[in-house]
Amino acid sequence: MWAVKGKLPRSLAELAWRELRNDILDGLLPPGTPLLLQEQARRLGMSVIPVREAIARLQMEGLVVQEPQKGAFVSHVSLEDMEDVYRVRIRLETMAVELAARHITDADYGELLDTLDKFRLAYARDDAREGREHHRTFHLALYRLARSRTLDRIIPPLVDLSERYRVLSIPARGGIDDRYREHRAILDAVMAREPERAALLLKEHLERTVFLVRQSWHRSAGGVPEGIGTAGGDPS
Repeated sequence: MWAVKGKLPRSLAELAWRELRNDILDGLLPPGTPLLLQEQARRLGMSVIPVREAIARLQMEGLVVQEPQKGAFVSHVSLEDMEDVYRVRIRLETMAVELAARHITDADYGELLDTLDKFRLAYARDDAREGREHHRTFHLALYRLARSRTLDRIIPPLVDLSERYRVLSIPARGGIDDRYREHRAILDAVMAREPERAALLLKEHLERTVFLVRQSWHRSAGGVPEGIGTAGGDPS
């Protein structure tokens, strides 16, 4: 039940990472929740060793914070953090799609279209967890076409760090068909060898997330908007 259909975790540590990550993104583990090793190991039905590895990985992604005498807990969210992360993402990811437009092949295009179809189908059947996996796979596979080892190393942690904010934008973003079209337009511009247009579409795509989350934040009068800290935080 923990893995995306057809993709089994390679280890117990990866399984624990997927489950804890999804619970954080779904709001089942809200910001500030302590992540006690024994408690999480019992909940997941495994020893503390893979859970410790999973928590360390989540710390590297920014979803978990470790403090002396306090241990590990789910990191907090803020507008300042979101704007900082997305400012960097826009710079790096627009560069990635510009470079990808030089290298994309028909086979690459077909594989990315297949991933987008899986993304749409998962959300259409209300499987937000699987939809998130395909969304992440699409973006990172597209950026890998830039053939930059530096971007491959820097971008994925930023994508993971911003996922809770992306989740908050979804209710105001329209249905899954609208979200599919946003991604398809970016991919088609890359395939058409139009780097400037691809970069502009991606910039608008990411900026839209920032705008929608900022709106939601202000409507909640400065508190954490609905969707973080409540179960089921990724409606489609």
